[in-house]
Amino acid sequence: MVPWRLKWTLAQFAQLAEYRKHSAVLRSAPAFYLTALNKLVPGLSPEMKYLALTDGHVIPVQDFMTLYIYKEIFIDRCYDLNFDLAAPVILDVGANSGLFALRIKQLYPSAKIACFEPFPPNFAQLQNTIAVNGLEGVLPLQKAVGARPGRAKLFIHRRNMGGHSFYAGEALNTDHVDVEVIDLPTILGGLRGEVDLLKLDCEGAEFDILMGLAEVDARKIRRIIVETTSDLYDVDELNRQMTSLGYRHQPQNGLSLYTRPLNA
Repeated sequence: MVPWRLKWTLAQFAQLAEYRKHSAVLRSAPAFYLTALNKLVPGLSPEMKYLALTDGHVIPVQDFMTLYIYKEIFIDRCYDLNFDLAAPVILDVGANSGLFALRIKQLYPSAKIACFEPFPPNFAQLQNTIAVNGLEGVLPLQKAVGARPGRAKLFIHRRNMGGHSFYAGEALNTDHVDVEVIDLPTILGGLRGEVDLLKLDCEGAEFDILMGLAEVDARKIRRIIVETTSDLYDVDELNRQMTSLGYRHQPQNGLSLYTRPLNA
């Protein structure tokens, strides 16, 4: 069986349409391919690489998975949404190395983003992404978001910097770090106004977070975009919960988007 990293990388080389997409986003598309080869074997080339975007921002790449996430966010544009205001307020749960926040700041330079990332190496990369790009209005918080505040075990995925989870089966590993957990009501209670978007990419924790979402808090969140984890829970049950709270559900490039009508 061909390792998925190699298979994915070869697919990027094989498709001319993909090269054109990278060329539209990066100052040098070949830099992406060279970086993919450089990072293909885990641990072989640990030094940081940088991909320059056409608008002057840069993407720091320390892990191969950053390239995969970059493609999802900047090439496939899975999180791109239209806002009806210039400075949307966004909560980024599972911020990883900060590429979602960087994309939002490309589209909405005045956006206010709170980034929650509990895993120390990822958090360091998040801070670096903010620093090297001079991003203003982006607040990094080294905390996990869960159904209840306190402390929890975060299980570490050995090969996927975006695969760390509260669930050992999801991370495929029992090694863990102890992390601080904050809940959504506490976050919302510290804000003065509404949240225009809650982004959840937290390897299964999204279910408990949203199943515990109260109507009073739901009214403060206009849209929620979620990468669901169907092997851990019933996604239909989650959709029913969100519908009961007044949200409309629609697919969004492989993700689930929940939107509350303005009068709801």
